[in-house]
Amino acid sequence: MICERCKMAEAVNVERGKDWQSYFGDTRSVLSTLPDESFDAIVSDPPYGSGANTVAGRLSSSSSKYRSTGAKPLPDILGDSMVPEAWQGMMQSIMAEAYRVARPGADVILFCDWRCYPALMQIVGGARFQLRGVATWDKKNSRPMKNGFRSQTEWIINARKPGKLPRPKDVYLPGVFTFQTMSNGKRHLTQKPLALMAELIRLVPDGGHVLDMFQGSGTTGVASVQRGLKYTGIEGVKEYHEIACERLTDTAA
Repeated sequence: MICERCKMAEAVNVERGKDWQSYFGDTRSVLSTLPDESFDAIVSDPPYGSGANTVAGRLSSSSSKYRSTGAKPLPDILGDSMVPEAWQGMMQSIMAEAYRVARPGADVILFCDWRCYPALMQIVGGARFQLRGVATWDKKNSRPMKNGFRSQTEWIINARKPGKLPRPKDVYLPGVFTFQTMSNGKRHLTQKPLALMAELIRLVPDGGHVLDMFQGSGTTGVASVQRGLKYTGIEGVKEYHEIACERLTDTAA
């Protein structure tokens, strides 16, 4: 008799390469098929479910919220156009699964903006991860706001699953990461600079296994493979899944 988790695993679409694997499917469904305590770090840029101050604005397409004027069209982000209650419910169930698949002592690194920051902090802590700190990503070039602050920063939450992970050497990261947002060659609406992701995964012990629950175009995976880490990504938008697999294949070649 096949268990329910095994049945789901058989139905999941996954592509594999040298030291990497990329799942195409719903994050919650894919996570439920992964083994307990199998990842040394979880590094993700989840959908923010925000990008606007009104419910109507939050429900608008992610391309209308994040696409720069004149930029080429890119697919929308799954899970971004949601009312706050639905987004919180989604993230609570995902972080509960994230806790299960993380090894004791594994770091969690999550991006967020100022609107979803308070809720995401509560969700991560509520999932039993120990909150450790928040860093700032200074994007340098960003949208100005009339009579207000420029949208120049995003937040990076760091938490850790209780327990101890072998760490042969100590790592000290800054509290502010200054990396300009991508303008040329962008393949995802909220694609993060590769150099930024390479800095963040310095927290992962050598030879570790990184999970990205919201893979996008695969930048976390590229940084991980370049460093010789093992990598697993999950993406629910087919176009982005294909882009990520292409980039991971090229990187591992």
